[in-house]
Amino acid sequence: HEHEMAGAGVLGGAGGKKKKKKDDGEAKKNLKPGDLPPRRGRAWNPGAGPRPDKDKEGGGGGGGEGERLSNIWFEASAALALPTSIAKSTKELPQREMDAKEEVARKALEERVATHEKQASRSGSADSKWLKLVRTSGTAADKIAAATVLAQEDPVANIKSLESLLALLEKARVKGGKRGAVQAVAALQELFRDALLPPDRKLKYFSEQPLEKSGAGPLERKRLLYWYIEDMIKRAYTRFVNALDALSRDPLEVLKEKSVKAAYDMLKCRPEQERGLLNILVNKLGDPHRRTASNAAHLLLELVSKDHPAMKRVVAREVETFCFRRGVGLKAQYYAAVLLNQFPLNHTSEGEKLAAQLVEFYFSVFQMLHKRSKEEAENGGAAADGDDAKGSKDKKQRWRDGAKRG
Repeated sequence: HEHEMAGAGVLGGAGGKKKKKKDDGEAKKNLKPGDLPPRRGRAWNPGAGPRPDKDKEGGGGGGGEGERLSNIWFEASAALALPTSIAKSTKELPQREMDAKEEVARKALEERVATHEKQASRSGSADSKWLKLVRTSGTAADKIAAATVLAQEDPVANIKSLESLLALLEKARVKGGKRGAVQAVAALQELFRDALLPPDRKLKYFSEQPLEKSGAGPLERKRLLYWYIEDMIKRAYTRFVNALDALSRDPLEVLKEKSVKAAYDMLKCRPEQERGLLNILVNKLGDPHRRTASNAAHLLLELVSKDHPAMKRVVAREVETFCFRRGVGLKAQYYAAVLLNQFPLNHTSEGEKLAAQLVEFYFSVFQMLHKRSKEEAENGGAAADGDDAKGSKDKKQRWRDGAKRG
């Protein structure tokens, strides 16, 4: 009887385990989109230190002293920023000292990259193996996807992935890989917009940072590292904008359309390189294809009407400069005048200034067109008189030749 009870106990235990699995299955079924599955295994051991929460995960700073920094580089940089009073009182360093601080930042970046690669090789996960394989022997589309994933995962440690994406875009543009260029533009647009560019400020070069006071607070090495990363991202974004400008003049319509839309999206979402992106859109008013020019005018109107009304005068000034540029045709000037005519005005002081600016532009355009038509009429009349004189002279010469023959 005791053996039966023991067996029942064992069986009861097994039954309990099955019931637990069933409960886990029910818990999984009740999960909502975005929820994590129930955690298995042992509970967290407090002796190992504080448990990393979801909001505090990520090693953007590479670990080390104090609280771990955000994996979003500009948030980590903001956490390390010097007080405004200290930053404003800095003086420009001599070139030798500036180079020394840049060398410290470069070595810190090399160590950060080496640590990240070592951790990725130790993990041995299927994702890391796939990414490593694709980066060396994958197709162009696979390389673009892998580089995008890595740069989004950790921009600091994977800054080389950003460089490889830009190289792919420039290579595809020069050597005729149009499909690869379209994919690279989309990937870089998403990467810069969602992961690399801060939404509320412009980037700075390393030399523009308060280098003299870099050691005024703790973690100077990390601070220099993030200033160095900011410099690299700013230079990379300048390359991207230059590539968009070149692609916007490509004879292939799909590339022109893609680059113009990317320029508009980046101008709408981020303040970096506003002048270069605005020039891309304004220059497309003179595109020989009517659809492209009309699309550029529509995007510029959307920009000042919905996205950035405060940019009306800036955009109007750029359009005016384009309109009076040498070599711009009548059709492009027509698109420019129609676009400015649709700018929404108001009764504020800025609205009054814009209205006065537009009226002055219309008079200038009228004077320019009147002068041009007058010159064409005079040149055309002189040419016609010259042709008539030449014709009568030829007729007279033929008559004299005929008279001599007779």
